[in-house]
Amino acid sequence: MINFSCTNDNYRNDLMELVRAFEQRTDEDVSLFTEYVSKEGEFEVRLTSDKFPMFSKIYRFPFSYSDETEKKRLEKRFLKIAIYGTLVFLTGVSLPYGCLTGIRPTKLYAEMGDKAHEAFLRDFSVAPEKLELIERIVDTQKGLRNADSHNCDLFVFIPFCPTRCAYCSFVSVAVDRQKKLLEPYTDCLVEELRFLRSVIDAHGLKLRSVYVGGGTPTALPLKLLDRILAECRYDVGEFTVEAGRPDTLTPSALRLLAEHGVTRVSVNPQTFNNATLERIGRKHTAEDVVKAYSRAKKRFAVNMDLIAMLPGESFEDFAYSVDRAVELSPDNVTVHTLYLKRGSSLKTAGYKSTENSVAERMVDYAYDRLTQAGYNPYYMYRQKYTSGNLENAGYAKKGAECIYNIDIMEEDTSVLAAGAAAISKKVTPSINLIQRNANFKEPLEYVKHFDEVMSRQRAFWQEIHD
Repeated sequence: MINFSCTNDNYRNDLMELVRAFEQRTDEDVSLFTEYVSKEGEFEVRLTSDKFPMFSKIYRFPFSYSDETEKKRLEKRFLKIAIYGTLVFLTGVSLPYGCLTGIRPTKLYAEMGDKAHEAFLRDFSVAPEKLELIERIVDTQKGLRNADSHNCDLFVFIPFCPTRCAYCSFVSVAVDRQKKLLEPYTDCLVEELRFLRSVIDAHGLKLRSVYVGGGTPTALPLKLLDRILAECRYDVGEFTVEAGRPDTLTPSALRLLAEHGVTRVSVNPQTFNNATLERIGRKHTAEDVVKAYSRAKKRFAVNMDLIAMLPGESFEDFAYSVDRAVELSPDNVTVHTLYLKRGSSLKTAGYKSTENSVAERMVDYAYDRLTQAGYNPYYMYRQKYTSGNLENAGYAKKGAECIYNIDIMEEDTSVLAAGAAAISKKVTPSINLIQRNANFKEPLEYVKHFDEVMSRQRAFWQEIHD
């Protein structure tokens, strides 16, 4: 347990993310008190602890800033550097991403330009192998990043699944339990999509991609999915539908997707071990995945998701799933590291993933195996409460990178988002501004308060800055 306190409560939540990452890796009782002061051109951090008698450590950083926003950003950065260095000394533990706690390390790396490599190693203490991953992703993204503020993406959220997986904390519900909600939800979603089309037309926007996510959109009755996809038809090169559950990828569903111009689908095994699939409530077998994939690859580019550190899985189990995916050779493979938030049944049941060294071996194996097989890492993100404080990373064959995944992670492209829990994002690069508009989270609330959803959307998209 690490007892942490800071003289500024405004930064406590951000700093606690770093402290919690250490708590996942040590059983030691450590207290740490942090105070700081801004001087002319200097930021000083003083840390004390009862771990050793009279322990005290002082860090001093050059300090200059152009506005209050930059000041706060630098203060948090320096505090994290100081806290990280001190906790490494007190606990003997180091973290793969050093003092970085943000979701998007590749975005930070790209923003820092020529200074990034040295800063990530020396200041942020990122492990060399993780820096290599970040730099490979930044390199892969060259030529794929959005360069026009009039470009945008369309995201459509369908929060229904055949069953709810044990690790899931998303806003998704079993379709059989929500039959009466499906049609009203579709009615609202269609109306919202028609409004967003008018926004695209009125402002002269151009879509880079359309992404229909979930949940499992293909769990919907096909007549309802048909109505939704009809509102997503644009002249666009990338049109993705998450069909992650192979039991929903029937021949009829595949025909419907093809008729609407879909170019890319997800067929997500998560694991190729049947015992694990049963344990996490997937209600399908690894053989079902292979059959669905064989049908889908004839018409679409295909992504597969795998999850490291699923309950009960050994390193050998995960390595088998990676090897099986490589053997099948989909266009994309996304490797997630298990994270558990409130709302997942595993979290409620008290499951804890504490084998950090196993998590690291799994993720490292996936990187080595996939890159050796010709896949390039092309996007990544990190989440709170992830096993081993690791990452989620997408790998693709050359030319098969998912533009939407890059855009959403690097935050350089506006996103028009529809559906429950959808968050529209308006990006104005010229003034470094990102604005967000969130819909009601639960599907029932989205339907009940749809008038308010539309009122917010109209106000949000009334003006778009160049």
